[in-house]
Amino acid sequence: MFKKIIEKCKNLLILGRYNNPVGSLLLMWPCFWGVLSYGDELNQIFFPLLLFFIGSFVMRGAGCCINDIFDKQFDKFVKRTKNRPLASNKVTIVDAILFILLQLLIGLIVVIQFDWHVIVSSFLIIPLVVIYPLLKRITYIPQFFLGLAFNWGVILGHLSQNSQFDINILYLFFAGVFLTTAYDTIYGFQDLVDDKKLGLKSLSILLEKQKHFLLFIYLLSFMLFFIYFEIKFYNQTLIYLSCFTILVIFMHQYYSFKNGIPEIKIFKSNALYGAVISMLIGIQNYL
Repeated sequence: MFKKIIEKCKNLLILGRYNNPVGSLLLMWPCFWGVLSYGDELNQIFFPLLLFFIGSFVMRGAGCCINDIFDKQFDKFVKRTKNRPLASNKVTIVDAILFILLQLLIGLIVVIQFDWHVIVSSFLIIPLVVIYPLLKRITYIPQFFLGLAFNWGVILGHLSQNSQFDINILYLFFAGVFLTTAYDTIYGFQDLVDDKKLGLKSLSILLEKQKHFLLFIYLLSFMLFFIYFEIKFYNQTLIYLSCFTILVIFMHQYYSFKNGIPEIKIFKSNALYGAVISMLIGIQNYL
C-alpha cells in the first residue's frame, strides 16, 4: 500500500514536470525581471522573489497537468510524450484533477501574500493558461500565446514593487514574449512529424520552410525590445555590456538552430539566459 502511494506521488510529480524544472525556471525568470527592474531596496525584494519562485513551480505544474489532460489522446501517439503518466495510464484523470487543485491552492496562498493589484492582475492571465492547450487545435500561433502567458510575470513582478503601472515595462514584457515565441518554436520542431500526422498546428509547422529567417525576426524583435527597455530605464555604461550580452544570446540561439544543434539543448539554454538577464537588470538597477 505504502509503495503504491509513493509510486503514485512520483508519477504525479512527473506529471507536473517537477523532475524537469527548466519550464518552471522559464516561467520564473520574467517575474524576477519585473521585480528587479523596479525594486528600490535589496532587503525588500527577497520575499517577493521567494513567492514568485514557489508560485512559478506550482503554477507551471498545474499548467502541465491541465495540458496533459487535454492532450492525453494525442500524447499516446507522439514518441516524446507517449510515456507521460496520463498517456500511459500510470495516473487517472481524477488523480490529475486533485493534484491540479492542490497546486492551485498553493498558488492561491502565494498570490494572496501580495497587494490587491498583483492579486487582480494574476487572475487576468488564468483564462489563457486554461485554454492554451486547446490552441494547437485551432491556430498556428500557440507559441505566441505561450509567450504572453509565460511573461505575464514581468507585469506581476513590476506591480509587486510599484503600485502605479509604468507603461514602459511593456518593452521588457514584449522582449520576453518574442524570446519565448522563439525558443518554443524551436522546441516544437521536435514533434513536427507527429504533430502533422495528428493534425495539430504550431508555428514550427507554419514556418517550416522559412524557419531560419523567421526565427531571426523573433530573436531580433526580442533584442530590440530589450535594448529599448534598457535605454528607457538606465543611463549607465553598463548598458553596453548588457546589450552585448543580449546580442550573444541572440547569435547563439540563431546559429545553434541553423547549425543543427538539438532543439531540446537550445530550448534548455534559455533557463541559463533567463538568469543572465536577471543579473543584468539587477546590477543596473542597484548600482
